[in-house]
Amino acid sequence: MKRLIPLIVIPLIGFLSCNTGDHFISDPDYRAKVREQFKKQKALAKHRSDTLFDVFSHYLTTEEHEALEYLYAYMSLNDLADYNGKFFLKNIRSSLSARDTFSWGYTVPEEVFRHFVLPIRVNNENLDSSRWIFFAELKDRIKGMSMKEAALEVNHWCHEKVTYRGTDGRTSSPLATVKTAFGRCGEESTFTTAAMRAVAIPARQCYTPRWAHGDDNHAWVEVWIDSTWHYLGACEPEPDLDLAWFTAPAKRAMLVNTNVFGDYEGPEDVLLKDERYTQINILSNYTETKRIWARVMDIYQQPIPNAEIEFQLYNYAEFYPLHKTKSDINGLASLLTGYGDLLIWATKNGKYGFARADVRSMDTVNVYLELTTAITGGLNFDFTPPILQEVEEQVDESMRKANSQKLQFEDKLRASYESTFIDSAKTYRLAATLELDPDRLWSFLQNTRGNWREIIFFISNTSDSLREFIFPLLGAISEKDLHDVTPEVLLDAISYSRQSAASNNDLFVPYIMNPRVDNELLKPFHRYLQRKFQPDLIENSTKNPDVLVNWVKTNIAIDSKANYGRAPLTPVGVYEIKTADLHSRDIFFVAACRSFGIPARLEPASKVPQYYIDSTWRDVYFEEPPAVPDRSSTLTLLNNPENTVEPEYYIHYTVEQHKEGFFRTLDYENSDLVKKFPVTLQLVPNSYLVVSGNRLSDGTVLARVVQVKLEPGQTSEIPVILRKDYTPPPVFGSFLQSKLKSDLANKGIDLDPTKGLVMAWLEPDKEPTKHLIADLQAKASEIENWKGALILFLPNQQEKEMFVSRYASELPRKIKYALYGDYTFDLLYYSLDMPLSGKYPVVIFVNPTGIINFFSQGYRIGTGDEIVKCMNRVGK
Repeated sequence: MKRLIPLIVIPLIGFLSCNTGDHFISDPDYRAKVREQFKKQKALAKHRSDTLFDVFSHYLTTEEHEALEYLYAYMSLNDLADYNGKFFLKNIRSSLSARDTFSWGYTVPEEVFRHFVLPIRVNNENLDSSRWIFFAELKDRIKGMSMKEAALEVNHWCHEKVTYRGTDGRTSSPLATVKTAFGRCGEESTFTTAAMRAVAIPARQCYTPRWAHGDDNHAWVEVWIDSTWHYLGACEPEPDLDLAWFTAPAKRAMLVNTNVFGDYEGPEDVLLKDERYTQINILSNYTETKRIWARVMDIYQQPIPNAEIEFQLYNYAEFYPLHKTKSDINGLASLLTGYGDLLIWATKNGKYGFARADVRSMDTVNVYLELTTAITGGLNFDFTPPILQEVEEQVDESMRKANSQKLQFEDKLRASYESTFIDSAKTYRLAATLELDPDRLWSFLQNTRGNWREIIFFISNTSDSLREFIFPLLGAISEKDLHDVTPEVLLDAISYSRQSAASNNDLFVPYIMNPRVDNELLKPFHRYLQRKFQPDLIENSTKNPDVLVNWVKTNIAIDSKANYGRAPLTPVGVYEIKTADLHSRDIFFVAACRSFGIPARLEPASKVPQYYIDSTWRDVYFEEPPAVPDRSSTLTLLNNPENTVEPEYYIHYTVEQHKEGFFRTLDYENSDLVKKFPVTLQLVPNSYLVVSGNRLSDGTVLARVVQVKLEPGQTSEIPVILRKDYTPPPVFGSFLQSKLKSDLANKGIDLDPTKGLVMAWLEPDKEPTKHLIADLQAKASEIENWKGALILFLPNQQEKEMFVSRYASELPRKIKYALYGDYTFDLLYYSLDMPLSGKYPVVIFVNPTGIINFFSQGYRIGTGDEIVKCMNRVGK
């Protein structure tokens, strides 16, 4: 018996050692709160118990155990559904290792570390192994630096990897963004926040959901340095913190917010307190703010408590909800916001009301709930943004020059990586080996960026009998999917798709084989779901898809709050955890249909799930269906003959459908239905708003709202009216035409300025310039048909050649390119009636008489639209 004692004692000592050590959460009351929330999450994820919670049976220090519990306690449902315990533990250990590695690690307060370093998710991106990969790559580079120096250097590292380019709304993972080498601002800021956290620098993604002065939004990063939050442009390094091209636009914002992981008790203004996260308003970090109150009342002036309220901002021709809340017992609710205009909308018990709020002059706005969906008619509103404020940035010129040189070097490093992407010559040689059409192969591979090897692996491993589907499948997924889709997803889709009697060749690839349903993480689901469901249920569902509808109703629980991360659960995740938000449930249903061989989709505009049977798309309503679910009404939109431009969807107008007291925009952004007037839309009988707006050069919007009630079988015609601006064109300065012509001739440009002229001075590879390029691309046909000229000025010959090679083929052919040297404005200096700020791009429109009618410097959205207005004003 004595000989057995050591064998018993040693494991016991090991067991005890698992439960000793420093606490991750030192406050016992907060620990207890976390433990209770952890129990709720464990119950929520009971169907994935082994996958998620077996990790607690392994060796864990007290700190690791508490950190893992904390992560699980406040985790979004999609993370509980689609990742495993080993993944989360590895992230925790990497975070703790980073804290132990750097000098600032233990200067970060415990509560700041747990809210802004430990959490993996930043926004609605796919999670990946970036935490430990980024740490390994960065640790030697920044070791020995101060915390501030390290933050600046990490942002330079991010710039080496990624530059700005607009993409679709799905947020790629940090590693996928690196692989692609570009991303929109939401992806750049997600990537940069992940990189900062990987080296124990507290970071958070800051987001203005929509600008008030232009049709766009923006995201950037704040870092916690020595007890203070500072901002920076993600992947856009400046010589110091609190410097960025968006400093001036941020002063015109109406909201800047961020979601904080966990039960947060920080000093910021709280927008929403949920049991899993806290949404805070950090607008006061950037500009002057004011609290605007909404008082909801009935027609008898009595307050209405518990009414749903939205503070809405006109942007992209829709009323976007900046903040959602409910009225208190006195009918009151508030928002800390900027000095611009909002639309306040409230609803309760089938009635609604709205009122315009001028934050500059009002403290409280009364909203009367007296309207119903039976009303029709139109109203005009003017929405004015906060005024433009000048920003002075005091930066030592030597620092700015050194930073500029560093940026140029980093651009070369990124370009060197991009040179490893497959080119057309390699593609044509590969096509011969694969026995594929080289032109079609190149049409896909040129868009794969750093993911080209994975696409080739998929093609090479597709069986001969299925090779006819390779190109159709690659054409069915999005361009961004080509950047990060895995071979496993594509091979699953092409190998395990079933063609049922309900499908035909036009339906099979896009609505059965296609692994992309909406904006979910792509995981193989065809074979997985075929194995999980009983053969008789699959067979019965192919005959009658309502069998599957009933299975989903019975087996998938709905939790509308738990998936606050906003990334949909994957179909596999929904099946495993047996709980979903409404959107993820709908994606799951479509995926299950496709795996059974039933054509299915989310209806492009309304996102209602549909299956195809008897030559018809059938809507699926898991909740109460509308009274008249068929799309038997017609709305025809006409272009008002007095409009100076042809209205574009999401730029000049939108259609919003009534839903539970509010109106929600129908998503026709990429639909051919709205490409040309008259626009004819087949819609469910309901109440709709047609929202239109004319945005002026100062950001003010002349908006019009028309409500129309569509009855079953009814056709309604509504003209889209862009309200006229009757103020005379602004004058920003003037040119002497003969002097202008000779100055241009000295730069090698021979043209007649008396036909009108657009000139733009660019700062290549910076986000504001890239927005201007996108605007010019979108307005290419209008510019091409104009009799005047357009000149783009570049800093030097090298940047001019790079710019022309990259963009000229996509821009109007009539554009001329020139140099302006050393970032000076010799053509403008004596002609403008206002100073130049040094912000790029600088854009002017010179009318045929030499008057400058349009002037813009720095970041601005909608410049292309403004230029076309100026062109139309002087005539084509």
